[in-house]
Amino acid sequence: MARIIPDRILEEIRSRTSIVDVISSRITLKRAGSVFKACCPFHREKTPSFTVNPARESFKCFGCGEGGDVFSFLMKHDGMTFSDAVRMLGDRCGVEVAFDDDGGNAAVAKRMLALHAEIAAFYRRCLAQMKSAAVARDYLASRDLGEDIAERFKIGYAPLRAGTLEQFAAKAGYSVEEIVAAGLATPLERPREGRNLHDRFAGRLMFPICDTQGRVIAFSGRVLDPAQSPAKYVNSPETEIFKKSRVLYALDQAQRKIVAAPHREAIVCEGQIDVIRCHACGFDRAVASQGTAFTEEHARLLKRYADSAVLLFDGDAAGRKAAIRTGAILLAAGIPIRVASLAQGEDPDSFLRKNPPEAFQKILDDATGLIPFHVAHLREQEADPRSEGALGRIAAAVLQTIAGCRNEVHKARMLQETAELLAIPESALVVELSGVEEALRRQQESLERRESARAEASGRGAARAPAPASGFDEAPPFDEPMVALDEADAAGVGVSGAGATASGQQAALPEKLDLSICELLVHSFEEHDDVAELLTKTLPDWLVLEGVCRRVVAAFYTSRATGVDAVAPLLERDAEAAAFLGALAVRPDRSGAHENFMALDVARDLVLSAWRRWCAKRRADLTPADPAADTSEAMRRRADLMACSKRLKSWTTGEATIRMLTGEADPVVPTSKGPSAQPPADAPVEARSAASPVPEDEKPVVETDDGAGAFEASEDYLEPLEDDDPGPS
Repeated sequence: MARIIPDRILEEIRSRTSIVDVISSRITLKRAGSVFKACCPFHREKTPSFTVNPARESFKCFGCGEGGDVFSFLMKHDGMTFSDAVRMLGDRCGVEVAFDDDGGNAAVAKRMLALHAEIAAFYRRCLAQMKSAAVARDYLASRDLGEDIAERFKIGYAPLRAGTLEQFAAKAGYSVEEIVAAGLATPLERPREGRNLHDRFAGRLMFPICDTQGRVIAFSGRVLDPAQSPAKYVNSPETEIFKKSRVLYALDQAQRKIVAAPHREAIVCEGQIDVIRCHACGFDRAVASQGTAFTEEHARLLKRYADSAVLLFDGDAAGRKAAIRTGAILLAAGIPIRVASLAQGEDPDSFLRKNPPEAFQKILDDATGLIPFHVAHLREQEADPRSEGALGRIAAAVLQTIAGCRNEVHKARMLQETAELLAIPESALVVELSGVEEALRRQQESLERRESARAEASGRGAARAPAPASGFDEAPPFDEPMVALDEADAAGVGVSGAGATASGQQAALPEKLDLSICELLVHSFEEHDDVAELLTKTLPDWLVLEGVCRRVVAAFYTSRATGVDAVAPLLERDAEAAAFLGALAVRPDRSGAHENFMALDVARDLVLSAWRRWCAKRRADLTPADPAADTSEAMRRRADLMACSKRLKSWTTGEATIRMLTGEADPVVPTSKGPSAQPPADAPVEARSAASPVPEDEKPVVETDDGAGAFEASEDYLEPLEDDDPGPS
């Protein structure tokens, strides 16, 4: 998108911005006469060659040659685009940034923004006036969210009646293609008269997602009837104007409050309702990640406005783990953090509804550093936290977190805290930390070599073509495991290495595919309901090979099926699983980091790969040692399995085949009798796949009764609703 920023705006921002202040908030500068110096953040060096000149408002590294103005620094250091850097600095110094669009995709983006604005207003009217929206209004009332809050956050309701969105958009002048491109609907495989689309959010409570300028760029829909869909939340897919990893919920409202706050401290929560409750009670510095786990890009975005952050996650084990993972990411981005503690079973929303704001403020004031919080959490997982083995495991996990911090001052302070809390000499921790940092460095280098080799093999460094929105036509991108275990990992760091046992001995490494499945479970199972649903329906635990991976998968599945935590008991009785999951938990979440795919796409590809592996093994089992002993039945079975493998090449053709393989549908292979995938007799099957949902275009149309018929299949409902009789009659 070509976007032009007037020169007068750039000059005004430069005149109001100190390059020293901006850069010193990210790296430590020391005055050297009329300039400031530091070790360059763009290459490894021991002697400072990075210079900041406040008179010229520029920086220069005489070691690697990097240089430029404040905009260039932010683009290089924070990974921003030029427009993002300008907007961030404009918000910081109080200059409103206006863009002049110049061709390219600007017109498409502008059109999509207008569509989202109209749809958001339409959903607001539906919430206020439709009889069928009573369930949404009742839900808001039950959560003590009044009309003022609903208006402030533009909360609405997506009508359940089939075709409503399509007809409204057509009346407003938007095409079917524009609605699909905006992620508001998906095409029906078999269009019907007057209906070509399935509304992605039908029957859900709608939370608009806004960019930093307050413009609606996407939606998050909460299910109101669990029988309608097992997925609690459904979010817009990535579009021309929406990238999940570049959006923090409510940042548009919180940004100025964060900048004006003491220490520029942000409040980071887990969910939308928690953020809304915080804002409603006066704690309007609260934000949350949107549709994915907290990522490095989220941290860079937050750093544009915040110099520090306090994490306020749910008070259960999952919330504490998420706080530790998020805290490590923020520390790595150079944002000092504190962690606030809530009682078991509490979240910010529930606490604020039961307690006055003063009690909530005390929790924020009493927030502790990440290291004490991390150590306390790890001690809770140990039967005897004072034992040598427990101390080793705790120290190894904490050092993994410290190693990611790039600020040497913060790193030294955290080492001191760890030594005091664990009663371990700081000098010993320094030695161990150097080993952890070296292992991480080697791992990163190994990953970069593999990425470079893949790029070279795919076209001598040419960029990879964008992947389809759902699945991949070729082999899955994770031919290497997401965890990417290599020789550095195999060496292990204490007992925290993925292949280490409780005694420190090296265990056999699982297959790469199974590692990737487990990593996706660890990072996405709790955050992405659609991922959890897909995996439990299409990837039975017996499909994962024997060993620690199968035990981990079975525990996650059991937790989801029963609602009772089965992972914690596994960690208590299984030292190998505890070490394995500990190693996965501290690794960065890469399930949604790539611009071409998100966690659900990754899950689909892993499912396809697992079933292809199963088909290959079954074909091998059917190959007799003596070719003369071959039978027509074995030949037919091999042919069937070969046909299944071909259909498992992509999700489009593979989904039906997976249902057939699990015995949930009629065979779709060329022969009349297809293979029936059954687990081995001795395989524990804690969770079997449930029946596949009926395709959306095959579901019966749900008709809603709105009394006067304002929302019947006519154009009446397409007219503005402000003059209609509000509320149910």
